[in-house]
Amino acid sequence: MGLPHATEPTREIEAVSGEVRETAVLVGTLFRHLTTFSDGGDALRMIDERGLSFVQFKAMIELSVYRPGDAPYLQELAERLGASMPSTSRAIDGLVRQGLSSRSEDPDDRRRRRIELTEEGRQVINSFFSRRMAGAVRFSAGLDDEQRRALDRAIGLLVDSEEIRPIFDQIDQALPR
Repeated sequence: MGLPHATEPTREIEAVSGEVRETAVLVGTLFRHLTTFSDGGDALRMIDERGLSFVQFKAMIELSVYRPGDAPYLQELAERLGASMPSTSRAIDGLVRQGLSSRSEDPDDRRRRRIELTEEGRQVINSFFSRRMAGAVRFSAGLDDEQRRALDRAIGLLVDSEEIRPIFDQIDQALPR
């Protein structure tokens, strides 16, 4: 039974099997733990101290997977974020003012703008991931060998997917060895 006036996500959740729901609850529980408790809020404080809005921060994370010179157009970024063009444009305006991203004219189509993180923007994102990873390291260190091997196997099966591999590579490269 769903909530009154169920939204599309609620209907989608209600439509899955019990096994899929259980997996989603487990993933969501782990995600919530890792994002809210494992680093003591340090990473979120850093975002707040920079004065970043949710859309700005989400844009920076999205932009961080692009290599210099391969930046997306503003329209592509808006689509990737699931945000409107005006909202994305305002977010990027703020990032440009803070020196965290740049906007450049496409040489082939002057009406289109490519959006790229600056070096400072990359440092902010790397700092965020490092803070998050410190929490993930503390979490992982608290697992016993059996739990850690089981988690490694489960996540390892997913890492080679087209959607997850770039994230893995980005985080792996941002952390000291």
